[in-house]
Amino acid sequence: MKDMSKKIFEKENQAEVSNNPRHQNKSLTQLVSLTLIGGNRKNELKSIELKNNNYTSISSRPLVFCKPEPKLKTQTTSSPQKQSPIKPKQVETQSNELCKLINNYSEPILDYYLELNNLTPKNCLSNHTVSANLRAKMVDWMVEVLTSYKCKDQTFFFAVKLMDTYLSKTQQKHIPQDLHLIGVTTMFMSCKYEEIYPVKLQIVHEKIAHKKLTKDEIKDKETNILSTLDFNLVGITVLDVITIVLSILNMNQQLYQITLYLAKMALYDYEFINNHTYTQIACAALIVSTKIVEQIDQSLSSEVVIPLIVSTLKIDNSVAMDSANKLLNLAKGFEKQYPNLENLKKFSKFQLSDILKTQP
Repeated sequence: MKDMSKKIFEKENQAEVSNNPRHQNKSLTQLVSLTLIGGNRKNELKSIELKNNNYTSISSRPLVFCKPEPKLKTQTTSSPQKQSPIKPKQVETQSNELCKLINNYSEPILDYYLELNNLTPKNCLSNHTVSANLRAKMVDWMVEVLTSYKCKDQTFFFAVKLMDTYLSKTQQKHIPQDLHLIGVTTMFMSCKYEEIYPVKLQIVHEKIAHKKLTKDEIKDKETNILSTLDFNLVGITVLDVITIVLSILNMNQQLYQITLYLAKMALYDYEFINNHTYTQIACAALIVSTKIVEQIDQSLSSEVVIPLIVSTLKIDNSVAMDSANKLLNLAKGFEKQYPNLENLKKFSKFQLSDILKTQP
């Protein structure tokens, strides 16, 4: 059985990607072990502690989305370029309107997210013979596939959520060989749910599944998943919580990429996600990323930012710190625990060189 499990996602089940790999990213293990030399601090990030400070009110803080805008590639052409129909004043007006929308609705949206927090899937493998390592391998493959087809980050998080929710609710007992069909189908469903231009079924059949799964099998599994979930796809993802918290607290833009990397990493580990809700995972990723950036950019104070994160998410302080320390330990030992899963590092935008640019 173990031999069969190992072969499922190898050669024949990998997505087609470019033969030119991206720059080798610095591992998170290297980052969290950085030491600060100079000033009054020379310490290694081993655990996270939070002093008892009075929480700062968040209602008076400026609100703005912190997810960095994607960089657009400029092309030079011989023909004259047309001027943009949007004038600078119009752009400024649109930005002001967006800030007003965030100011009015971000906190109510977060309250709604917290109400849905109890829908976090639990014990998704308890009724099946699928191992935690095989599930981690599927999550790693999802990173490769969805990044290769330039899907949104939210598409990945929603696909993992769909897979875990289905496995936790279905009465059918699944074996390792079934996970390939489930993973392919949940990625296909997530693309249709999140993307403006989703990956077509023909592409899923030919390029992603390499014709090992028929179109009818994928469509039948989609129907089965929707029926099992009673066509109810309402819920939150870890990324939903991270994005809204960053917008409420007006955090540093660089914090997004590090937090995103940590949140994806957390979804690999079955034990970690089984013992934490999506809100707790988001909180842990935000806290650890704050501590990492603080080591490099001393203008960012974790003693100020972390209490804001915890109070915004309405999580008990001891629970938040325990979750953050467990995530930090997972990050430090990730490469040893999952030595053959390289796609998170390969396809991540998070690089040490990017962090160093934030230094004053």
